[in-house]
Amino acid sequence: MTNPLRSSSSTVGLLGGLALAAALAAAPAATYADTVRAPNGNAAARPAWQLESVVIVSRHGVRSPTKTKPPLEMLTRKPWPAWPVKPGELTARGAHLIGLMGDYYGAWLKQERVLPEHACPAPNEVSAWADVDQRTRLTGDALVDAIAPHCNLHAAHEPELDADDPLFHATESGQCKLDPATARAAIDARFDGRGLDAIADRYRASLERMDDTLQFQSSPYCQRDQQATNCRLPSLVNRVQIDATGRHSRLDGPLGIASTVSEVFLLEYAQGMAPGEVGWGTIHSGEDWARLLAAHNAQFDLMAKTPYLASRKGTPLMADILGALTQAATGTPAFATHAPAGNRVYLLAAHDTNLANLAGMLGLDWTLPDQPDDTPPGGALVFSLWRDKASHSDFVSVELVYQSLDQLREMKTLTLAAPPSRLPLALPGCGDAAEGTACRLDRFVSIARQSLSPDCLAQHE
Repeated sequence: MTNPLRSSSSTVGLLGGLALAAALAAAPAATYADTVRAPNGNAAARPAWQLESVVIVSRHGVRSPTKTKPPLEMLTRKPWPAWPVKPGELTARGAHLIGLMGDYYGAWLKQERVLPEHACPAPNEVSAWADVDQRTRLTGDALVDAIAPHCNLHAAHEPELDADDPLFHATESGQCKLDPATARAAIDARFDGRGLDAIADRYRASLERMDDTLQFQSSPYCQRDQQATNCRLPSLVNRVQIDATGRHSRLDGPLGIASTVSEVFLLEYAQGMAPGEVGWGTIHSGEDWARLLAAHNAQFDLMAKTPYLASRKGTPLMADILGALTQAATGTPAFATHAPAGNRVYLLAAHDTNLANLAGMLGLDWTLPDQPDDTPPGGALVFSLWRDKASHSDFVSVELVYQSLDQLREMKTLTLAAPPSRLPLALPGCGDAAEGTACRLDRFVSIARQSLSPDCLAQHE
């Protein structure tokens, strides 16, 4: 049975997550030589390849739950654990975990001779641009400080902290609004004419598991509507909400609720909370994690990866990445970018929605063997620019680099010998088997350009 939330270009079905079973934390991490040193997976076959620059688009680190609709307190009568920071803020542990990722990136980039081994980078060689939220600003700072310690580097960001940065919030800022009718038609097209009811059928196991975990029938949400006798999460109606301004979109109903709550459970786990506090002690195996997070991954697939929504939400960010890569390769950026001239390491401190938007635009899809969240805290899409010195050709490889569930929980030190997981991603339409998952730079730029919404580029040309 095909997945109603996957387009025909997808390479991996989302519900493959439910086959993760209990082996999540035990799955082997991809090795450095297999996935990075030679993009075709054969280190000996590409001795002439040199890493020239990287663009790292990272989700922020572990944060406290954000304010939600409906509020978490409405969804269960169970007490939610207390967090040490305000809603939506990066925790101290989250900053430490991000620093571990930065330590690894620094070691990798020094080994690849992108950065100097025993000195600070030259001016502009390392730069970072962060969204304005506390969690993204501190994530950007933690990354650059760990990559180049004691070098007094910080992430830049828009000065107005109460305004949406269009780079990360293209629709909310008004730079790239949604057409409500077109957006709904694009979402409907994902279901082969079966409509949103297909979600409840496809993800019934995930919704039922969440219903039991929350004891949803006795929740204030159900009591408020005086429907407690018939109020079960799988029986609620899913609705896509897109306001008339075209700035805001969300999925209301059971999948949206299950998505939000399952992500909260994962954040509790990554925060190191006691086992009895993580999902109130009801999560016992990798299979439990996969079943619960299936709803979260599905919601992101629908609302962030559907091509029309992905393009409207992701065009400014994609243009910025293309500008950085082409500037590093030729000295002339194809699009305006926050990366300065001479930049070799460009970090973007972003959100899981941004990673999903980029994936939807490029037709990238994945299921992670050791992590139930497709876009986990601190996870990053890494765009690497390689120079083949033999042919004088430039290539781009794309990977998802992330901490496994076990690495997050245990705060494991990350080194070249004990790296985070690295998953090479093949770009549809760039099928040169001789180069593995790497794509010629001109071909990569051409494919990415086709995914852009031209009217969103006024400030990025």
